[in-house]
Amino acid sequence: MNSIYKFFKSTRLAIVLILVIILFALLSTLIPQGKTADDYKGMYSAFLFGLISMSGLENYTGSILFWVPTVMFILNLGVCTVDRLVKRARNKAVRHFGPDLIHIALLILAVGALITASMREEQDFTMGPGDAVNLPGGYSMSLTSFDFLKYPDGRPKAWISTVDVKKGEALLRKAVKIEVNHPLEIGSLKIYQTSYANEAIMDLTGSDGKTSALKLGQGISMGDSELWFASTRPAPDPSKGLLAQLEVWKGQTFVASQEVGSGDKLATFVVGAISAREVTGLRAATDPGFIPVLIALIIGAIGLTMTSIHKSKGDI
Repeated sequence: MNSIYKFFKSTRLAIVLILVIILFALLSTLIPQGKTADDYKGMYSAFLFGLISMSGLENYTGSILFWVPTVMFILNLGVCTVDRLVKRARNKAVRHFGPDLIHIALLILAVGALITASMREEQDFTMGPGDAVNLPGGYSMSLTSFDFLKYPDGRPKAWISTVDVKKGEALLRKAVKIEVNHPLEIGSLKIYQTSYANEAIMDLTGSDGKTSALKLGQGISMGDSELWFASTRPAPDPSKGLLAQLEVWKGQTFVASQEVGSGDKLATFVVGAISAREVTGLRAATDPGFIPVLIALIIGAIGLTMTSIHKSKGDI
């Protein structure tokens, strides 16, 4: 038992664990996170794909490479903190608890990071004016307007989404603006402005009479080929609205491009309405690790202040 205690109290262990955490964190930044297995197969060789899948680096914060060294670091930091506090108490050095508070703050900060990694929830969605979306906690949000502001030279200046928020049938917030770096807070939920896009939809009616919607960037199978909805453009005749530009692929090989309009035939389908609109991209996030991190920052600030005062007086 004493050897285990000495192992987790070791400063060398702390240094090694910090280096391991930094190394794996850096490696994870080189790999896009949270994609599908097919995405990684297309991006990497078979050897690298197998290595990434086996290590879990494609989902770093949920992998053993993150949890094992982080939990060990928390244990190491906890044992060191307790050991320091016990020694301080025995020596009755009550005036020099600044460094101990810093240790406690680091410990709480690490625990907060684990809570964030395991319990943070995010929901990305796009909305056009008039659209509504259900959010965690029984909330709902509808978009009343969206403004895309530009500088005189055409560069993006600001994206502003104006929303109404309800809980059940009760209106909580009306005409609230969400901007980049100015999220909307609803209890523990934060809504961030993340993007702007043009959304296009093409209706397809099959031989069975059923109509389905194909969104921009989506594809459908046509025998041994895939047809992807790539973009839209105005038809030469304004009365005919938009034309859909499609790409034909066989596996990973581009075959041809094709352009269709409303009423055209597309294999067994008939093309219906083709529409496009501007949409805003938003993200709803809830992070229960925020409170421990805030507590850690407060305790750490107190510890740093106490340490600075003692140093200025020559007590340390």
